[in-house]
Amino acid sequence: MRRKRVYRYYCEHCKKSNCSLPAMRKHERRCTMNPERECGMCMAAENYQISVRELTSLLPNPNDYLIKTEWGDEFHANFDKALKPALEALRSKADNCPACILAAIRQAGIPVPAVRDFNFTAECKTFWNDINPSDHTGEYY
Repeated sequence: MRRKRVYRYYCEHCKKSNCSLPAMRKHERRCTMNPERECGMCMAAENYQISVRELTSLLPNPNDYLIKTEWGDEFHANFDKALKPALEALRSKADNCPACILAAIRQAGIPVPAVRDFNFTAECKTFWNDINPSDHTGEYY
């Protein structure tokens, strides 16, 4: 019988865990819940990274739109209307960096699925296509 002790490392900002210390350190530096995060996408695009606190200040507080019904249900009334112009301001301020936008949304306490005008996967694809334009025809030499 073999017995092996394995350490597990946990992010200080979110629920992510890993068995690799170097991988967890890299994740923590770029974690979207880290208020002092460094953005790998901004570095790749050579953009100036705006602080997450400054970006978060552009978004409305979801608790201001929270309504409780007499049956105990909760919902956000008119939150979409308040979020739409704030999201446009956020895009402009963050230079359309999807990771910075996601970090601001998450740290503002807004549930990501509630933001209908933001699709992280699609925006990342557009972001990388803008940075790395395809100059080849798809044929190999």
